[in-house]
Amino acid sequence: MSKPDTHTPPPSPPSSAAGLKRYRRHAHHLRKAKWHLVGGIVSGAVFAITTGAALPVAIKYLLPIFFNQTDKIDPDVAAFARRLFGEDYTDRLLLLACIGLPLVFVVRGVAAIANKYLTNQSGFIVLESLRMEVYDRLLGLPLAFYQRNTAGDLMSRLLGDTDKLKNVVVTISGEIIKQPLTLVASFGALIYLCVTQRSALFALIAMLSVPLCIIPIRMAARRLVKRSRQLAEQSGKLGSGAIETLQSPLEIQAYNLQTRQRDRFAANIADIFKLSMKTVKYQAVVTPVIEIISVCGFVAALYFGTRNGMTYDTFFALATALYMSYEPVKKLSGIHAIIKTGEASLDRLEYVLDAVDTVPQPAAPRALPTGPLPLAFEQVRFAYPARGDGSANRAALENVTLRIQPGETVALVGKTGAGKSTFITLIPRFYDVDSGRVTLGGIDLRELDKQALREHIAVVPQQPLLFNTTFAENIRLGRPGASDDEVEQAARRACIHDFIASLPDGYATVVGERGSSLSGGQRQRIAIARAFLKDAPFLILDEATSALDSESEAMIQQALGELIRGRTTFMIAHRFSSIRHATRILVFTDGRIAADGSHAELYASSPIYQDLYNHQMLAGTSPS
Repeated sequence: MSKPDTHTPPPSPPSSAAGLKRYRRHAHHLRKAKWHLVGGIVSGAVFAITTGAALPVAIKYLLPIFFNQTDKIDPDVAAFARRLFGEDYTDRLLLLACIGLPLVFVVRGVAAIANKYLTNQSGFIVLESLRMEVYDRLLGLPLAFYQRNTAGDLMSRLLGDTDKLKNVVVTISGEIIKQPLTLVASFGALIYLCVTQRSALFALIAMLSVPLCIIPIRMAARRLVKRSRQLAEQSGKLGSGAIETLQSPLEIQAYNLQTRQRDRFAANIADIFKLSMKTVKYQAVVTPVIEIISVCGFVAALYFGTRNGMTYDTFFALATALYMSYEPVKKLSGIHAIIKTGEASLDRLEYVLDAVDTVPQPAAPRALPTGPLPLAFEQVRFAYPARGDGSANRAALENVTLRIQPGETVALVGKTGAGKSTFITLIPRFYDVDSGRVTLGGIDLRELDKQALREHIAVVPQQPLLFNTTFAENIRLGRPGASDDEVEQAARRACIHDFIASLPDGYATVVGERGSSLSGGQRQRIAIARAFLKDAPFLILDEATSALDSESEAMIQQALGELIRGRTTFMIAHRFSSIRHATRILVFTDGRIAADGSHAELYASSPIYQDLYNHQMLAGTSPS
């Protein structure tokens, strides 16, 4: 059988649309956080106004009051104070100033706290929604997708890339309004002060430097997108290597692969370090360059301003306004970098979200007929999807035609790669055939609801997966609504009850990750208990007794005899002792069914079957 390729394809190329337009498709995630976003934007606006406009203007009008220079107090302020406090207003005006300036900072501080909290809350809400969308998509994708992509890379997309987009949401909601508004407010205050103080030249020279700050931002952004995409891909490789190591401790220690795995992991870390430092370099260069441009503009403005009789209070107010206008420019450069970095993560997530479902759900699924149903393969051809290099796989099944009657027990035999496993993966519709069709009760499987079809099939794989939960819950996966008594009955029938009952916590014992603390036979019997509990009319046994010792196999064969009774059963076996219950045997070779019949018929008429059987006899495996 041709093996499916595990090449990880590159993420889809970025769209020509730039900036925030890339994120419009995913705007629906913002709905759950709309009030948090509104609150964050409003509080950001308050922060921007108090920072950009209130502080510079307050400094201009309050400095003369603090220094008791009544001749320099603004005439309008002085007139207001006289109406409010009388002619002897200076002390009370000073008290009012002492209250007013901290009050500006109190309002600014409260707005900053609210902005930080609400924007981060909205970011986590969006993160939860986005992760669930990606996770749901991963759950619905066919096996072919998982065979083309590594677990570590998909984990990196699900956790790392979604987290980067959360940062984009926090940044956009927290800063995209606050910083531009701060810039506008600062410029407004700057222009107002320059006009009222007749220092227009100061404002003009200072503002000329702002457009120059855009140049380093745009130059760095192009490089950031490329490096961020490479960094995300390398992080996926690192995750794949780590998962491979953590899932294979026995093989690594048995073959002394520690040095090999360590070297590969270290090489991946080194690559990530290089890419990370390149990203940091681009981000780090932008702010100093902007500061240099800003200082040059400020010094030039200061030079011409002081030559035109600017007073110290006007200077401090204008300097504050100018500083407040440059700060948003620097922060906007960081925002731009985060948005561009997010685009690389967006590409990787859209690769998952836009993945083609090669086993699509029918638009109008047909209902399964009631009663026992025959299964038929009609001139079926199937090849695994093309490899990552574009070369096609040869057919794993070719011109397979047969009909299975309800209640038959069919054994599949043949050499490795002959097509047995491929054959059984088509029954639950894990793949769709390339040509021909597979029918159940005369209905093409492609016309049936996938979940409804699979509810009628129980599978006992060669390497059963146990989840990190209790024995009871692992068995209950066969039928989630089953009672404790039904779970125990299934365990008894699978000959695993006595072992579970001997544990201190019994069925409430947690099996551990992947059931690694259990023997192969124990894991297999739990999988068989699931099949008992599911009680499906179709049963697939993929080397279901391969992990059992002779004593365990003898115990389980009796249970399997009960399990397959009245069910249409398919069993793959390399050991002829495990197919003693078969009423029909299919002999596979090179993707074709070379022979079909009972043991006696095949041994008399099929040289391939004779060779397989005699080879096991010579190897010491007793026939049943």
